[in-house]
Amino acid sequence: MTTHPALEVTGLTRTYGDGPNAVHALAGVDLAFAPGSFTAVMGPSGSGKSTFLNCAAGLERPSAGRVLVDGRDVTEDDEDARTRLRRERLGFVFQGFHLLPYLTAEQNVGLPLRLAGRRSDRARVRGLLERVGLADRAHHLPTALSGGQQQRVAIARALVTEPAVLLADEPTGALDTITAHEVLALLRDSVDTLGQTVVMVTHDPVAAAYADTVVFLVDGRVAGRMDGPTADAVAGQLAHLDQLTRVVAS
Repeated sequence: MTTHPALEVTGLTRTYGDGPNAVHALAGVDLAFAPGSFTAVMGPSGSGKSTFLNCAAGLERPSAGRVLVDGRDVTEDDEDARTRLRRERLGFVFQGFHLLPYLTAEQNVGLPLRLAGRRSDRARVRGLLERVGLADRAHHLPTALSGGQQQRVAIARALVTEPAVLLADEPTGALDTITAHEVLALLRDSVDTLGQTVVMVTHDPVAAAYADTVVFLVDGRVAGRMDGPTADAVAGQLAHLDQLTRVVAS
């Protein structure tokens, strides 16, 4: 029995503009993320991290290359199909939470099911809120929750459809250190306990240390990877990105 990567990109290229002024945000990225893995994607500003995430999520169409989600090539999907993909097969956690202010925590978590036209599964929603430690805040609006609590709601919302991949974009960027650790521990637990696949863009070596693997992007290319990362090892590698750049250039 063949197990497909939860997410795979091959030859992923994204170019903005034409001619000598063209910007090559991604220049032939090949990556595969196994089911039940936690990967951090890192690199300097302009390295292509956000573009990679946008292309993987179907928010941008690549200039060349392929994107496969759970073994299905979604590169040429039309906008309707890509919208369904984001609703049903991808989960998102952002720096800014993006909760609807007029919905309770429980309603925010259940919203992806409603948008996907699926029957509301109150037991699953409540179970996820309990998993993220917010069972007693189910009926609170976002304004009554702390930043860390809002991010926990966002994680529960991202998991509610049992997505193939959870994409996290700087999920701890707006949080204090203690709360950030709690959120990262929840992402780690979703991998270890639920078998979730997580791909997280971050600039923080401490956050990256929660992952199984760190992938470094430089100038739109994969410049290296690190398995079993520690915060110190990641920070050391980031301090020598000029060496990675020379390797990529060669």
